[in-house]
Amino acid sequence: DDCYDLILVDSTDPFGPQESFFTREFYGHCSRALTKSGTIVTQQESPFYPHTAKAMHRAIHRMEQLFKEVHLYQAHIPTYPAGYWLFGYASHQFHPISDMQKEKWLENELRLDYYNPALHHGAFALPNYVMEELKNDTHD
Repeated sequence: DDCYDLILVDSTDPFGPQESFFTREFYGHCSRALTKSGTIVTQQESPFYPHTAKAMHRAIHRMEQLFKEVHLYQAHIPTYPAGYWLFGYASHQFHPISDMQKEKWLENELRLDYYNPALHHGAFALPNYVMEELKNDTHD
């Protein structure tokens, strides 16, 4: 309990035996394992397919019961089905946009091929159909 600053869950699809990585119990264990300022990041599938959209909705709803901040963000990954993928962000304390320390990040002068602070901000701007899916209460 209370020992990890970051948990990254790169699990497989939320069906069959691996469904245990998308349960309230699993997220509860992660919540307890995180420090007060800790963050968990999870893969949440593609929203293009009804069965994965439903699984994403359930997982995010379960995380919302355990964390102060819960947000989805997106990335384009050409090798994944549909090329468009969602990830979950949850923290007991930090908001992924308002608590981002852009100036501190820029001070490091990292030269990366993909990531930058503007992309970080944009990744959390979701399409309307994803936001509507999150409002759909038939998946709970």
